[in-house]
Amino acid sequence: RFITTNWDYLLQREILSLNLEVQPAWMANSHVFHLNGTVEELEGNSNRSPFLLEEDPTSERWSSPEADIVYNQMLWDRTFVVVGMSFECDTDKFLLAALSRAKDDLPIGESQWVVVNRNKSVLDTSADRIATALPRATIKKACSGFQEWLDSEMKEVQQWGAITF
Repeated sequence: RFITTNWDYLLQREILSLNLEVQPAWMANSHVFHLNGTVEELEGNSNRSPFLLEEDPTSERWSSPEADIVYNQMLWDRTFVVVGMSFECDTDKFLLAALSRAKDDLPIGESQWVVVNRNKSVLDTSADRIATALPRATIKKACSGFQEWLDSEMKEVQQWGAITF
């Protein structure tokens, strides 16, 4: 499952560029969820999350089928990889606040996170924000670019047994 706060199709394009003929196991339950909306023009787009910008107040965020599905799935997940996200703006902090409310009752409370960012300061801030929202979570930091991290075979995720090569 892929969750993004970006509005572009970057994840979809990258997956499509693989030209896969058979769906690999890592995509079994896969979908790209856009928490802050998308620029994608789909017929019947009413299931999508509302289009939000960094400057928008959290009061602009309203429930949508897309947001409800991904939020409920996240509550039951245990392993997360966060790439390049700082949780700096209010719309992104909203996600951590919502997850924090369920931290003692559901698996999210004891989840494992790998935070990947080449900027050490942003990396530390992101990890601290996750730790504040989910104090019993385990957080590993990878101070590198995403491609560099992939090339290193994502050792943090492998150590948890979430992926093997």
